[in-house]
Amino acid sequence: MNIDLTDTTSGQINAALVKARRAMGSPAVGMVLTLVIVTDEGSHYDALKAASEASREHPSRILVVVRRPGRSPRDRATARLDAEVRVGGGTGTGETVLLRLHGELASHAHSVVLPLLLPDAPAVVWWPADGPEHPSKDPLGVLAQRRITDAAENEDPVGALALRARSYAPGDTDLAWTRVTLWRSVLAAALDQKPVRIDGAVVEGEEYNPSTELLALWLARRLDVPVERRVSEGPGITAVRLATGEGDICLERGDGSLARLVVPGQPDRNVALHRRGTAELIAEELRRLDPDETYAQAICFGLDRLRGRPAADGTDGTDGTDGTDTVGRTEAGPENPGAPGEPASKVPDGGPVDVPGAPPPRLTVHPDPETLLRATAAGLLTAVAEAQSARGTASLVLTGGRNGIGLLAALAQAPGRSAVDWSRVDLWWGDERFLPDGDPDRNHTQARLALLDGLPLDPARVHPMPASGGPHGDDAAAAAEAYAAELAAAAGGGRDAPAVPSFDVLLLGLGPDTHVASLFPEHPAVREEGRTVVGVTDSPKPPPVRVSLTLPALRAARQVWLLAAGEDKAEAAAGALTAEDPFRAPATGARGRERTLWILDEAAASRLPASARS
Repeated sequence: MNIDLTDTTSGQINAALVKARRAMGSPAVGMVLTLVIVTDEGSHYDALKAASEASREHPSRILVVVRRPGRSPRDRATARLDAEVRVGGGTGTGETVLLRLHGELASHAHSVVLPLLLPDAPAVVWWPADGPEHPSKDPLGVLAQRRITDAAENEDPVGALALRARSYAPGDTDLAWTRVTLWRSVLAAALDQKPVRIDGAVVEGEEYNPSTELLALWLARRLDVPVERRVSEGPGITAVRLATGEGDICLERGDGSLARLVVPGQPDRNVALHRRGTAELIAEELRRLDPDETYAQAICFGLDRLRGRPAADGTDGTDGTDGTDTVGRTEAGPENPGAPGEPASKVPDGGPVDVPGAPPPRLTVHPDPETLLRATAAGLLTAVAEAQSARGTASLVLTGGRNGIGLLAALAQAPGRSAVDWSRVDLWWGDERFLPDGDPDRNHTQARLALLDGLPLDPARVHPMPASGGPHGDDAAAAAEAYAAELAAAAGGGRDAPAVPSFDVLLLGLGPDTHVASLFPEHPAVREEGRTVVGVTDSPKPPPVRVSLTLPALRAARQVWLLAAGEDKAEAAAGALTAEDPFRAPATGARGRERTLWILDEAAASRLPASARS
């Protein structure tokens, strides 16, 4: 059903949407987000077609913003909004509103779009071409959790990437990055099959192809080796060569569709590596609502070394010898505190260690608990897949409680669950109620019911904390020592080895008193520095006997994610995010070496000061 509205208002458009929905016999439910497309008259058809195809996977309200400011002063002074409402038909289960903003109104698109956003649903803004210099500061960009640009559609694509790096904010992404997903997946799988040391790499692609540049930067950061950027005739990316002592691992694609994978000691294979259409790229981006940290690390890593881009010192960005580009490694430290994704101070891989120079916590706020759990599940799957791509395995620390178990239930329903090789995931727990094995109040029991029993896990990689009544009887301290020994063995077991593994993501729930794990305010366990695991025999929260990781063990994790939802967590979140003494607010002492992410819903964030949310 189509409804045309001339010289209308946002209120009339909302009324037309309700009317169209009722006429079609389908209420406005099932739509998971609002997608705002900012484009021009000549490009809106292709963009809308791609978005409509993507909405088959992600039912959405699509708002297409077409600005028509006019040429003459009289045209520019006249403000008018025309709209076309489409429900059903080609829009599937979603709905589309085509907005044409005339005259002065073209400069105030956000005032038109804001009343049309789906309530209690995330918003994504996509600029198919010529995105703003600072997407996160654009009046439409500030309304969105995710902001999508496309450097390839700019006159200077590589220059556009440099601009994206300088203006990056969590939630930004670019389709030039999305285009390298298949390349990254194939290369990661090849390295899983052939775990050898990489001495260097070469990436070939068209001269002004931004995806080629991003792939080179991603490899340089992930492999910690020099990456040479070579120009080919295309189309797009044409080859990646990884130098090893046994010969080169090569992935070559000359026709934009079929690639040949060469791995030393293995038969050559053909790999489907087609150049994906815009609809596929948008559908991929809509699968996640959390910040894409891997994109941030890639785009901000050594951008001044990109081909043809001026370096910070005014040179041409080459190595000054033969004119080829080499992307090198830049370490974070006092002279370079902003290297993305790295700790600001040099920290050994593993722990326990105190991390006074760890990056400050980052805050993500979702409209409601359900959205929080779905988005966090998607982000966790991505983090696990990235860890496996980088290191072959992944190590997670699970938590219990309402949100911890809710997250596991959301993972069980997440469509991307199959992207993880669960047989190569190590599972640990941050704390446990010291109860008999199988007790329904144990975190391990609840985790099994919510998720673990349905996953193809390797039982040897699942490490529940000891239960009471087992080999340690009712001695929680002995159980803690046993778990500490298991952690140390997994970390290497040598005299100089870290005391715990370097967890990839450590999940924590926030208690209403600011406790995390079983570390309660002003409890002696909070001040424990010598042990990684302690027995807690006087917990203020039942049951009184527990086993818990200590703050030094928590700080060994690469990433620490703290979850809180509900009004009952608002005071604790505000207190912990502004406190400085972990003894009084233990959550403030839970810091990841590379990233600390607070994930709240609006209710839990309701008492945060404005400075904490900015």
